[in-house]
Amino acid sequence: MGEKKIFNELSQIIELARDANTIMDRMLLEDYEGKPFTEEMQAIRAIEKKSDDVAFKVAEDITGGAVSPNILDNLLESVETADSILDDYYNISRELSRMSKAKSSSSQTQIKAGFYTLFKNELNLAEKAISKLGNLLRASNLADIIELRKEIEAIEEQGDEIKDAGFDKLYEATPNLDYLQFFHYSELLHKFDDVLDSCEDLSDLIVSIVTSIAK
Repeated sequence: MGEKKIFNELSQIIELARDANTIMDRMLLEDYEGKPFTEEMQAIRAIEKKSDDVAFKVAEDITGGAVSPNILDNLLESVETADSILDDYYNISRELSRMSKAKSSSSQTQIKAGFYTLFKNELNLAEKAISKLGNLLRASNLADIIELRKEIEAIEEQGDEIKDAGFDKLYEATPNLDYLQFFHYSELLHKFDDVLDSCEDLSDLIVSIVTSIAK
């Protein structure tokens, strides 16, 4: 079945997302101030380029292969959504690298530590969602696929709660932050949430595709 082959190829992008997540985890654990993260950023960039190559090939397979016309658009959107996860990881790595060059006061360092704990929690959720996406793409039972989709949705909702708490924290800390720091934390809160949103969106698309095939 052409659709199964496409799912197997999409799994390659999800595995690349897992690799990017591992590097990002290391970036958040290390003492980032004054460290440009050039090596880590380049590693994630290389992974993101691999994802682009896989996505291009999968899109070609979809448009030139034996897939049902009624799921063609959803399959192409699935490829774009999966690839966007890698784009977000790369953008986050660039933001971390840029901000590492900025100096902080001792009071701002404590604020920074609090935000980076939130980002680490978001990253842990992303790791779980990506793992479940891999299982979803390999699953053959519709009931299992639907259950995994619900689990990913629940993870995304946890991420929303962390993001909301993060923005509450951000506005409370505003008197002690300059514009650059405010933008930095705001940008990362959005970007980590984008990763989880894309995981949920991809799971929705896969369920829609599988349901259409089963009709």
